[in-house]
Amino acid sequence: MVSGGRQLNGVGVLGAIALCVAGRATAEEPMLAKGGRAEAVVVVGREAGDFHRWVAGELQRYVKQLSGAELPIVTSDKLPAQRLLIVLGGPQSNPLAAAAEEKQLVKFAGLRPDGFVLKRIDLDGVPVLLAGGNDEAATMYAAYELLEQLGIVFQLTNDIIPQRKPDLALPALDARIEPALKHRGMHYCHGIRFYMGLDDFRREIDQLAKLKMNVLQFYWGMGGPWAEFSYGGKKADILYPKESGYCCWTWPSSGWTATNVTVGRECFPQDGYLGPPEFAEVQTQEEAYRTAREFLREIIRYAHSRKVQVWLTMGEVPYVPPNLVPPASKRGHNFYCGVALSPGDPAVLDIWEAAVCRMIENYPEADRYWVVSGSELLGGTRPVHGMAATDPQIQALIRDYQRLRPLLPQKPQAAVDLGLPDLDLADIATADKLVRRIRARSSNVDLGVALIFRGGQLRALDAALPKDVALMNMVNFTGETAMDYFDGLPGRELIVWPRITDDGCELNIQLNAMMYDQEETIAGSVRYGLTGVLGQLNKARGAEQSAQFIAEGAWTPSIRCQSFYARYLRRLYGQDAQEVLLKAFLLLEENEKALGWHGRRGIFSTYARSCKMNVSLRDIDYKQEKPSLDRAELDKAISTADAQRKFWDGRAAHCGQALELLRQARSKVPAGSRDELDYVLYKTENFVTVFQELAAAQEAKAAFERALLHSSDGNPGEAGKQLELCRTALDRAGQLVRQAAEQIVPYARIDPTERHILWILNKSIPSHDAARDYVAKVVAMHDEKCRRNKP
Repeated sequence: MVSGGRQLNGVGVLGAIALCVAGRATAEEPMLAKGGRAEAVVVVGREAGDFHRWVAGELQRYVKQLSGAELPIVTSDKLPAQRLLIVLGGPQSNPLAAAAEEKQLVKFAGLRPDGFVLKRIDLDGVPVLLAGGNDEAATMYAAYELLEQLGIVFQLTNDIIPQRKPDLALPALDARIEPALKHRGMHYCHGIRFYMGLDDFRREIDQLAKLKMNVLQFYWGMGGPWAEFSYGGKKADILYPKESGYCCWTWPSSGWTATNVTVGRECFPQDGYLGPPEFAEVQTQEEAYRTAREFLREIIRYAHSRKVQVWLTMGEVPYVPPNLVPPASKRGHNFYCGVALSPGDPAVLDIWEAAVCRMIENYPEADRYWVVSGSELLGGTRPVHGMAATDPQIQALIRDYQRLRPLLPQKPQAAVDLGLPDLDLADIATADKLVRRIRARSSNVDLGVALIFRGGQLRALDAALPKDVALMNMVNFTGETAMDYFDGLPGRELIVWPRITDDGCELNIQLNAMMYDQEETIAGSVRYGLTGVLGQLNKARGAEQSAQFIAEGAWTPSIRCQSFYARYLRRLYGQDAQEVLLKAFLLLEENEKALGWHGRRGIFSTYARSCKMNVSLRDIDYKQEKPSLDRAELDKAISTADAQRKFWDGRAAHCGQALELLRQARSKVPAGSRDELDYVLYKTENFVTVFQELAAAQEAKAAFERALLHSSDGNPGEAGKQLELCRTALDRAGQLVRQAAEQIVPYARIDPTERHILWILNKSIPSHDAARDYVAKVVAMHDEKCRRNKP
């Protein structure tokens, strides 16, 4: 949120509502640099601590990258004559800022935490830019905002300087900027991004700070290596496979190394290891627990050095490590986080109490501790864990919580028939009892309860839990995800958990701004009094735009899709390319909507490490003269395959239009931004290839089904033609899947996200070889039949 004097240019958090007067340098404008030489100095308070000096160094470093000039850093008692002064810090840390406030040239008083001032003033005849706030984080944000005003673009994964400026003028800044949301950050599930090492985390933490985000939520499923605990005299087993350094989720369980990669094998270590480098030599679970503790403690330490809180999170209740299940307990669904027990089983609370308390003991420096309560719903009617509401343990558990039933939303009759209201109460009762147990042992820690698409439980949880326990719900998917579930919950920290990357398809650059608009992810956060937003980040590269939207929206909730892209594209790629790129990006946004915001047709998931570019054909015993076939089933399969082929061809054509616009814009883009546009070009081109492969695979499937029909009808000639069409389509699909993998290789050599994607995509290649071999055998048998039956 912005208040204050003159409006600024549309950049940074200021950009969402146009905040600054920028423009070309004039003779009257004070200069930061001329001809690559410094014309200004950065001033810190004479008693400035290490953090303010580090922020000054950041200004110095980036201005040098931008202009070639190295701005001297001085203290407030050693000012040079006739130099523009960039005064860092608020009145508590810099005497010059205090003097300016005393003269009523600026007002720091009343700024919210993290809020800052950027204002150009004249102080006793000296041109001064004030950049700071009342806390250290605010001053850091002010410095990064100034750098964005000068032309640098900070993204989730990189910094971009579109154009270098040896002559660097200071724009006429006058703004007082405050966040709309107190907590702003990203949710990291290391079991999905298990390849991330400490250097990767440090880089992303640096970028979070530049985006003015202040929370990193580190999540693991029960059975991860991050909290070693015991129950019933047994130590919990780590569920994650040794081949991944004990870091990768085990669901589904297939292939943990890159030894079987066929395209791009050179992008991976010789031994095929895919986990973080810090875990590469880990051989035992004991070593994994020890390494994980050191790893996570370093993440917390480094994040705090950038004023980023770390919230540790464990999920999902009522899942537990299989080796800790008591013999008499009834086992339910197996998942990445263990095996489900009945929420009413006493072992659930005992095991979770032990796990969470050990998390708190291992990482006392963390800022908040969360549990993920309850399972997401299948078909909107029953939890994934599969436990029946009629279970006597569940009924006993909810007996004292019946008062909360009226606070649950009305359910579809199918859900009521399956006992979902009782299961909701069981989740709430378990969360309440667990929180109270933890509080009895650790009374001074901040706690939170997170839900996965289960917003209908929020009001009942609000009535049950102490008010100092934060609540969070994941949105942007099916289930109970509407923002108005947060309505009417005053006096509590409320966090929305949007999806930066929907795990239904993380192959492409996933653009979600249109979805955030329609589902009011940001607007609803302010309307319903939320205190924070944490984006689910299953990958970083290719998620820059959606992350940027959330980061800016947390400061400027009036943000909207089209105006966001107009500003973003102008900043990054320049005015000349803006119009054509805006058309391209909006086409790509429309493609996401057509795929389906909630699931993206499951094309490519880093969550499940699955790729739907595989090929599968009906398994049939073609040796039979007339194989047994269900004609209606075949007709339906052909119709479905034809419709799918048409859909994927349409997606390829649609994205092809965007690709052509991106190519048209390339010559208009500043040199410093060209590599970033080339990445967007590559990802779009790659997605077109994937769509073409999906269409070819469906064409092959339809042709094979038609061959079966013709063969069943006693028409071998037509059956043979369809088999040849099938073989041709399979050949094309096989070429396209390899082409898609080959397109990734140059980027996989340098980026861990792209390498991870290449690994998953390679898993689909063997199915193409198998399908071609299968059809070749069918063709041979068909030809043999034709020869046998020839008159």
